[in-house]
Amino acid sequence: MVSKDLSDGPLTGLKVLDMTVAIQGPHVGAFLSDMGAEVIKVEPPGGELNRYARGPGFDYGMEVMGSQQVAMNRGKKSIALDAHTDLGKRVLNELIKKSDVFVTNYRAEALDRMSLSYDHLRRINERLIYGRVSGFGPKGKDANKAMLDGAAQARGGLAAVSGPVDGPPMPPGAAIADHSGAMQLCLGIMTALFAREQTGRGQEVNTSALGTMMWLQSWELTHTAMTGVSLTRDGQYNPSIASPYGVYQASDGGSFLLAVAMSDESWDEFLVYGGKPDLALDTRWNTAAKRIGILGDGDGVIEVRAELREAFASHTTAEWEVFFGEQPEIIYERVQSYQEILVDPQADANNYLAEVTVPNYGTTQVVSNVVQLSETPGLGARLPPPYLGEHTSEIMMDLGFSAAEVDEALAPIEAAAAEIIGLVIP
Repeated sequence: MVSKDLSDGPLTGLKVLDMTVAIQGPHVGAFLSDMGAEVIKVEPPGGELNRYARGPGFDYGMEVMGSQQVAMNRGKKSIALDAHTDLGKRVLNELIKKSDVFVTNYRAEALDRMSLSYDHLRRINERLIYGRVSGFGPKGKDANKAMLDGAAQARGGLAAVSGPVDGPPMPPGAAIADHSGAMQLCLGIMTALFAREQTGRGQEVNTSALGTMMWLQSWELTHTAMTGVSLTRDGQYNPSIASPYGVYQASDGGSFLLAVAMSDESWDEFLVYGGKPDLALDTRWNTAAKRIGILGDGDGVIEVRAELREAFASHTTAEWEVFFGEQPEIIYERVQSYQEILVDPQADANNYLAEVTVPNYGTTQVVSNVVQLSETPGLGARLPPPYLGEHTSEIMMDLGFSAAEVDEALAPIEAAAAEIIGLVIP
């Protein structure tokens, strides 16, 4: 499975067949590629739709790949195939024979139609790790129900506890379910690869966006199970933490997440600086355990939060940053925008961002692999996302297909891509 020389990454030598769409599936392949695996992305002749995904401010024309494509499919090879044709099926079968891992987030019924179920592929390659992430899990009446990120956030409960107290449920402003579902499948695949080293056998690995949403809220769901208390939206505060913990605004509109003052001295200094010295005498908040909500029954939460809102409003953002910078016993962070994160020196120091070259665009930043190994470090984001079908000829020739068969596979790409673009941009 793995080459003797790991200088190229801990997963060097691992061959991954990536048949995924959107975010939840493709991000799995991106992680494995960052760790050195060879990842071949299988796309239909028109290309995966995220090639054409546009968002606010993306005004570069259709000749530039969408940001979702750049983020999710960098570092992969692309082969464009119609998996419903005889040629497409033969190419896929040859790829399966040589792959260690098959990754998909297609629905089970679609995989069955293309003869790509686990039961079918295991007969071709008994050592294959078959990783599938779905919306709602592989069993039950909703096993084949379609899912987008927000739907999983809604059903998984995260939207119910997010948003203003007196407003509607409000899903967080990022694809939390998709990205975390990808992380869970990566974990499952690596566990299955370890098991294969012990048993010599492959296996099917399943996870879902719903399951991941529940896993991310393990504490909160367990709390409700034990107490019968249904947590509700608490605006800028955490509904699970009855304490000052929350987001507060400075006088000029900057925001800070105040977690906890770990020492009594730092709590006192904070209150004095914020013009609330009398609050230091309140015995309901005179220990770190009370201030983080571990102890206490929540009595006085409304009052202390109101006092802290006034305290934060007494100074500017810059003044608070100077003060907090001199208080190592206070856990806090200023709320940053995406633009600020992209130049955060801490992110830079840890190589959390990398630069890749995007065809017809130039160099851009992407979030790199944030898992770091001391002895066998991964490669991180280093290669650009591929053109549609860019490696079709190379891959098929390596598998022993003829030049005529390669031409047959490539023939529908341009027309199919034009048709999809026509649907995207009428």
